[in-house]
Amino acid sequence: MMKAAVVGLGKFGSAVAVALARGGAEVLAIDTNERLVEGVADEVSVAVSFDATDLANLKAYGVGSLDVVVVAMATNFEASVMVTMHCKALGTKQVYAKALNAMQEAVLRRVGADSVVKPEQDMGTRLADHLLHDRVMEFVQLPVGFVLRRVKVPADWDGKSLAELNLLGARRLNLVQILRRNPEGTGQDAETRIALPSGREVLHAGDRIDVIGPDKEVHKLD
Repeated sequence: MMKAAVVGLGKFGSAVAVALARGGAEVLAIDTNERLVEGVADEVSVAVSFDATDLANLKAYGVGSLDVVVVAMATNFEASVMVTMHCKALGTKQVYAKALNAMQEAVLRRVGADSVVKPEQDMGTRLADHLLHDRVMEFVQLPVGFVLRRVKVPADWDGKSLAELNLLGARRLNLVQILRRNPEGTGQDAETRIALPSGREVLHAGDRIDVIGPDKEVHKLD
């Protein structure tokens, strides 16, 4: 089971926290505003009100052992930077941070954010791409019981080719894309994307994959 925290429970942060919880993740929701905390308390595992810029508070709730932290407090940029730095220093595996513009994105990446999200710009780009190229994947609901998810490569798949794994035949999983870390790269070049990989492609520990398949099978990969 994925263990996640969302820091900042505005519209974006609350939506992320609730969606993660409903998807089966164990979610710690954090904000200094008690009203916002109460708004998601019934949906997530733990909802607490404290100052996340205080390293001691993050330590007390074991943030360093989590799989992912979403820093969703972009209107207070200084706090976003501090929380991002603290989470990386504590050892959080993945930190996603919300930014309002390219300057904020650059700073957040420099202090350790693994991914930076600009919600309005990203959604606008997807919509434009859809309108221009008739790409409907983002807007079409999958059949009941099927999901499209991005997951880490399981340890026992390390070093095996897709032909060996036979995911479609053995598990009814269709692997759409491999995302592989590029140690030499930065920014957009920090990750290589291998779309519709062939059976000869070998998976490695640390890779992430986009897979479509039955909900139960996909959740086994968490």
